[in-house]
Amino acid sequence: MPRRSNKNAWTPNQIVAYRIHEARRMRGWTQEQAAAELEPYLGTKLSTASFSAIERSFAGGRIRQFNADEILALSRGFRLPIGWFFTPPPVMDNIDISTPDAKGGGWEPLLLIDAILGNPDTIPEWEEALRLWSISPGRMRIYDDGRVEDLGREVDDVHEGIDAFVKGKARVRLGELLGDVERAKEVLAGLTGLLDDLDDVPTDADGSASSDTSAGKGGAT
Repeated sequence: MPRRSNKNAWTPNQIVAYRIHEARRMRGWTQEQAAAELEPYLGTKLSTASFSAIERSFAGGRIRQFNADEILALSRGFRLPIGWFFTPPPVMDNIDISTPDAKGGGWEPLLLIDAILGNPDTIPEWEEALRLWSISPGRMRIYDDGRVEDLGREVDDVHEGIDAFVKGKARVRLGELLGDVERAKEVLAGLTGLLDDLDDVPTDADGSASSDTSAGKGGAT
């Protein structure tokens, strides 16, 4: 993934701050209301000034550093997946991702999308971790009347979440290449029609369209 010289690059913490601002607006909450909604999960209530400073930090203020506990609290309080808070602004905003190894530049936003949704190199390890998590070791409970109960459990459908991530990644790729899904279908249908038309055109041995057709050509003199 190429590093770019775009100076308009945000750190992941700025992305989180931007998404907090967007989440609050989406919910229709004031900063005071948002602080109240988050209080049970953060364990403390943010002042309006603190909340305002968080939202300003994505646009050039002092960058707020978030930890894992806070991001989980944000997810629960706003009722949004953690991935929401790491989703870059729309591509049209031209925001790159600033990390230490970008060395003053910025990475394409897809770097962050890959980190959220995974890619073919990282998903297999995650699937295995989920598989191991979803099946707990068997534990037996023996009752006085001789009954035996297996306390081991398996969490059903744990891989459906991974499937959703993979589909989300595919939609991102389609958006980059062709626009939305419906637009992609139109483009592919058009390409299929063009390929069918090409099949009907006689070709020479080198694959070029033949000039020797029966229609529109005069015979030998």
